[in-house]
Amino acid sequence: MKSVFCAAAAAAGLLLPACAMADPINQTSYYSLTGGQMVTFDDLAGGFVNGGVGVDYDGVVVDNGVAFAERFKGQTLSYNGNFDVLSGNPTGPLTLVAGAPNQNLNIFTEISSNVLAPDGPVGYPNDDGIGEGAVSFLFSTDQSQFGFQLVGGNGGDATVSFYANDGSLLQSITLTNLSSAAYGFETDGGLKDVRGVSITNVDPYGIALDNLKYDVPSDIGAGPPTGANGGVPEPASWALMLLGFGGLGATLRSARRRGALMA
Repeated sequence: MKSVFCAAAAAAGLLLPACAMADPINQTSYYSLTGGQMVTFDDLAGGFVNGGVGVDYDGVVVDNGVAFAERFKGQTLSYNGNFDVLSGNPTGPLTLVAGAPNQNLNIFTEISSNVLAPDGPVGYPNDDGIGEGAVSFLFSTDQSQFGFQLVGGNGGDATVSFYANDGSLLQSITLTNLSSAAYGFETDGGLKDVRGVSITNVDPYGIALDNLKYDVPSDIGAGPPTGANGGVPEPASWALMLLGFGGLGATLRSARRRGALMA
């Protein structure tokens, strides 16, 4: 009955407290999420490469049916010091765009699990580049739940923005005083309408993500990654890229970052 009353009030141009709408996306406990889908990044190349700097990925990364890159087509990339800034809404349907070489994504092993870190404008493998970038997630199906475990938060802030497949913004939530903790989100009323997520941060040591949880199976294929310009390389080029990823990991991560993340 309330929905009928609110609809009538809206038609009459009335704004009533009883008709206030809940936020489309609400922060909740990661451990209360019931979705059974998980991305751990453990099946992707990472590891303790010469001190733990991990493996640089210059294209779109796919794991367990979910695709990852810097931003969505239509978003504008700018910088705030060493950090990526995303502005504007994506164009629909959502399409991922990788960052510039060495400024996209990095996967390294922290303790015994692979984690995903976004590379900022300083770039891989610089200590002030790994973890300071933007990262975006694309599902092939609409979701009602989303969560992740954050590694390396050191009192900074992160903004999580949720998008529908047409590129419209559903909700942006700012997480403050970041720490190595788990964060969960769910739509109001369990509505399945989240197709993509973007995360930026301004944390002193940057952030990395692990154990991404969601509820509806996503089946984006794990084919060759797209490059920063959106083009798909030929199979021979893809093989060379895979070999190159290992070589790109041959640089030390500084003791400052490793100490912060392991803490």
